[in-house]
Amino acid sequence: MSEYDDEPARPPAFDRALLARLWGFLRPHGGVLTLGIGTIVAGRACDWLQPWLFQRTIDGPIRHPEGDGPATHGLVYFAICVFGVAIANGLLRFAQTLVLTKLGQATTFDVRQALFGHLLRLPLSWFDRKPVGELVTRMTGDVENLVEFFSTGAAALVLDSLWVVVLLVTLFTMDARLAGVALASLPLFAFVSFRFRERARMAYRETRREIARNAAFIQESIAGVRVTQLSVREAGMQERFAALSAKLRDAWHVTVHQFSLFFAGVSWLTLMVSAAVFAVGTRFLLDASLSTGEWFRFWMCLGYLFEPLQELAERWNVLQSALVSTERVSRILEEAPEPEGSLDHHHRGAIEFAHVSFGYDGGAEPVPEARLIVQELSFQVKAGQTVAFVGATGAGKTTVMALLLALYRKQRGAIRIDGVELDLLALKSLRSGIGVVPQDVFLFADTILENVRLFDPAITEEQVRRACEAVGASAFIERLPLRYAAPLGERGANLSAGERQLLAFARVLVRDPKILVLDEATSSVDTATERRLQAAVLKLLAGRTALVIAHRLSTIRRADQILVLHHGRLRESGTHAELLAQSGIYARLHELQFGTDTTAARPAPETPVALPAPIPTEPATDLPSGLV
Repeated sequence: MSEYDDEPARPPAFDRALLARLWGFLRPHGGVLTLGIGTIVAGRACDWLQPWLFQRTIDGPIRHPEGDGPATHGLVYFAICVFGVAIANGLLRFAQTLVLTKLGQATTFDVRQALFGHLLRLPLSWFDRKPVGELVTRMTGDVENLVEFFSTGAAALVLDSLWVVVLLVTLFTMDARLAGVALASLPLFAFVSFRFRERARMAYRETRREIARNAAFIQESIAGVRVTQLSVREAGMQERFAALSAKLRDAWHVTVHQFSLFFAGVSWLTLMVSAAVFAVGTRFLLDASLSTGEWFRFWMCLGYLFEPLQELAERWNVLQSALVSTERVSRILEEAPEPEGSLDHHHRGAIEFAHVSFGYDGGAEPVPEARLIVQELSFQVKAGQTVAFVGATGAGKTTVMALLLALYRKQRGAIRIDGVELDLLALKSLRSGIGVVPQDVFLFADTILENVRLFDPAITEEQVRRACEAVGASAFIERLPLRYAAPLGERGANLSAGERQLLAFARVLVRDPKILVLDEATSSVDTATERRLQAAVLKLLAGRTALVIAHRLSTIRRADQILVLHHGRLRESGTHAELLAQSGIYARLHELQFGTDTTAARPAPETPVALPAPIPTEPATDLPSGLV
């Protein structure tokens, strides 16, 4: 099963659960729904009244005219009544459209908010299996299908069946013989509708699946357009998109084919029944067993009977689309959110990993030993210490940080902060006390102010300004025309790498976390820019527990402790000098980076900076000189 195919191959035999889910969306708006039903019922009452008025007019003043006498006055009276009912019906139709549209928008607003809020609470491992384009399709296209259903089909679909019953009772009251002819057609309508139901659902589901695949491919292609152009693969990408688009086109063809057959079948049945009723009714009219007015009323009511049956095609169209979209939306809402505890804890900074094992493809299930990324990992970090993690690519360094932040959940072992089990902590409490400065900084397409405070109104502009000044970001911000209100392009494309990094430092500092995670925080900038970032990092490190991921060993020689990971296991630990003396993995990594240059191993001269660790004058190449 691919990442797109999280739905069963065939729709369920009964839609009771999905209909219950649709009702759950509607229930909070019962008042608006009741008002909408009232306008529909009143409009149907006007529809029922019009044939009766026409019958009374035809069999009365029209059939027995008496000059300018009372019959003529009756004709005028009936004409006024018919005209008044028509106006009332038009006003009720207007009110019905207005109220049901409001109901549709209000309901789908709730669905959209619930869906987006639930997405934000899902585990990161779930997003690893889902293309962004597919999720966007469910948030937009599938929700829009629900808008159409709630606005046009929800109430009418239920009331149309009641309207059919009312019309059948009226027809039998007028003439049971003709009503029996009309009634004989209903089983045929039911047979065609139910035969259509399953095929339409399957066709709609395949169409929505292909729409999601196209959206995911477009999103990925636009994000990677630089790679495509540099590799001169435009033609190849065009061919891939053409193949995907062809599948979407074919899926739509199947859907349209199913509905065309349904429309044609309903129209054919309507025509056949109308012809049968007309033939029988004409005979009754000729032998005077049916008056002209009664025949006209019966024919109008028969048209009203066929109207909801013919509209059933469109109602089924909307309903099947809504059921498929409800199915797709429900599968997201049924996903379990991130597990978390309820304990609110203010971090002091002590961290402990005790025999922790983890593999990405297992979640909470046991993972084969060969697939474990982290295996039996144990270490302790005291509050205020700076601990560095080194090792080859794939050793598990970034995974350790993800486990500490509960972005992924361990399979075995225990992780504690200040002696408290991570699983007991509320996620907000856990993550708000840990600041992360990643190597690849993500910036939103919004202002500098909002990117630093991350849309938190509790953080004032003055706090943002002070944080930016502390890390040195204010130097380039003040040069911008709008300063802190300056808009950023997508992912901060209109800033340099160093400027983006400074905003990441300010983003962390404004929250004042007790634990700091630096994931190659300055490795992507040049040496000159890196020197400007050193003071920012020193400001962050002061008084905090720091976990540092670094590939370049020249940046971590002054760390309180260096942990060497290899294939997910802790192989060595100690200070820079102690690890060199062991002549193990760290020593070999050091030799690979510096060769026989022993000067790289010597501590740099110190300068009088008031920090727990001495600060050398030698410029760093990955982290600030406070770690060198």
